[in-house]
Amino acid sequence: MRVLVGGVGYRFQTDLSFGLHVSDALQGEGGLDGVDVMDLGYGAIFVSQDLAGADPPYDRVVLVSAATRGREPGLYERRPEPALESVDEIQERVREAGAGVIDLDHLLVIGEHFHAFPADLRLVEVEPVESGPGDGLSAAVERLLPDAIRRVRAAALEPQLAGT
Repeated sequence: MRVLVGGVGYRFQTDLSFGLHVSDALQGEGGLDGVDVMDLGYGAIFVSQDLAGADPPYDRVVLVSAATRGREPGLYERRPEPALESVDEIQERVREAGAGVIDLDHLLVIGEHFHAFPADLRLVEVEPVESGPGDGLSAAVERLLPDAIRRVRAAALEPQLAGT
């Protein structure tokens, strides 16, 4: 089974760099044999092209990122629902991604549109506390880092179930 863990976010943007902090930490650890760990903070269009063209394709993708959704600050795991956005909405996301906006939802919509993801797509998100320029995470989000690393590792290494 081929698995990818991808950190999505901006470098040097406090909590918005959370996904990259997780992928950086996992790249520096052992125990993820057979799992590709990558920084996917380079844009939804290019990431989608890379994933759609992966040979062999990935069987599971675990994306980790900060996502402002109005929730209590914390760590959230979910499987995305189909985006079901109009052609105009997809085009607007492509425009923004092409202009350099790094956004998990852009990646999900554009990736879905270009059939870049396997059926087994998992998300580990943090609701950010701070989103301005800065090298580190907020104290509240920093405390979540060990649990996020554990959850992402578990999602990546979980045995594949039939029909997934």
